[in-house]
Amino acid sequence: VAPTRIDPVAAAASEIIGGPVGRYAAPARHTARSLWQPAAAVLVGLTSLTVALGVLQKSHCLSKGWNTPDQFWHACYSDLPLVYQTNGLGHTMPYLPGAQHLDQPLVTGIVMWLVGLVVPDGSVMVQQQWYFALSVVLVTVLAMALVAVTVTSVPGTPWRAAHIALSPVLVLAGLVSVDLLGVLLASVALWAWGRSRVQLAGILMGLAISARTYPLVFLVAIGLLAVRCGRVAAWRRLAATALATWFAVSLPVLVMNADGLLSVYQSWWRSGASYGSAWVVPSLLGHGLSGGAVTVLPIVGWLVALAAGAVFALSLDRRPTVAEISLVMLVIVLVTGKAVPVQAGLWLLPLIALVGMQWRDHLIWAGFEATYFVAVWLYIGGLSKPDRGLPPGWYSTLLLLRLFALLFVLVQVWRVARSRPVVRLVDSVERQDSVGDKPVGEDEAVGDIEPVGIDEPVEEVDPLAGPMAGAPDAVLVRFG
Repeated sequence: VAPTRIDPVAAAASEIIGGPVGRYAAPARHTARSLWQPAAAVLVGLTSLTVALGVLQKSHCLSKGWNTPDQFWHACYSDLPLVYQTNGLGHTMPYLPGAQHLDQPLVTGIVMWLVGLVVPDGSVMVQQQWYFALSVVLVTVLAMALVAVTVTSVPGTPWRAAHIALSPVLVLAGLVSVDLLGVLLASVALWAWGRSRVQLAGILMGLAISARTYPLVFLVAIGLLAVRCGRVAAWRRLAATALATWFAVSLPVLVMNADGLLSVYQSWWRSGASYGSAWVVPSLLGHGLSGGAVTVLPIVGWLVALAAGAVFALSLDRRPTVAEISLVMLVIVLVTGKAVPVQAGLWLLPLIALVGMQWRDHLIWAGFEATYFVAVWLYIGGLSKPDRGLPPGWYSTLLLLRLFALLFVLVQVWRVARSRPVVRLVDSVERQDSVGDKPVGEDEAVGDIEPVGIDEPVEEVDPLAGPMAGAPDAVLVRFG
């Protein structure tokens, strides 16, 4: 179905290229495998333009340097050049004995170091410009690959990947860090699981966790669905492979310099509430929480996310998708975390695309992300020049509004999941082709479902279900 026929925002936006697909238009039919290719080509190209807008947004700092507080007044702050300068990424590899600790997970830190090795000699500003420019190339490749993987993950609805390619969040936050590396690895892991390549999915999930911690949420979400479907053995292989991969990648550094690897996790444990977190608001208003409470609350948040994910996965009549459960759990983890950096929005983009969120809801959330993006820099700049910065009260208000917008995303996903019709999966071996007695082929079986009622709409099977596809419910919880 053309997006302009089902999404009012897409229909309105299409006016610049001639308007929505007409009522009597008869688009050419494609197979599931060929349909995604034109969409991928268009969206990958548009992604490069979106990243280019991000470079334009950072243009002041790129030309004048990343100087404090000037970089905050122009909202062009980026971790990339500053981390390169302060951590000596052009020299000794982080995590080695004697090297300066890098506050990044292992895989992300190594990639940042490799980029730094290419930077030529020069003044501090020239080196910052080179490192940022090289990082832009890396981020562009990562974003384009992420769009292509998302299109491949949902070949029946490839234009959903526009939620990544055209998102305002990618413009604003894409070049603040290299978080897209972990996002891409996690998305490829979900794609591999959806193709029932359990070992490959485990390896990629382990690498993703070594780049960012949040993909642990995906692992738990798949586990909850595996319990419902009775496919726990496949999930155990996934989790074991992911753990083994993380350990194999980390072992050399653990042997040589355990402190260098674990410092990022130790830093999180010892730190207090930081920018973006709900727990920083009391301190801004003069009633700060203790360090122990700030550490316990995010842990409680993970437990709440687990409980909410379990209820979501096990109690709905219509089985939720992997992406829906992951998005619900990730939002809870974010809003209860010690810090919610501006680039955390990038973590949500692939999931928003995979669940097929309406563009209206996406833009509402992105609008609050953009407002907070400006607010946090004005607040930080105001710490050195209070007369120009954003007062703590206003910053707290905009921070909380951003968190409410994240909860709005959660509510919309939950609401849509509950409102979709209940369907009964049909075994592709038992179904017969409408012409003759030929069994339905593998490609057709991916979407084989039979509505409970004759007039009820047919719903697509979870494209990321993988080994769980077609399995009947083994566990279903009912609440009185």
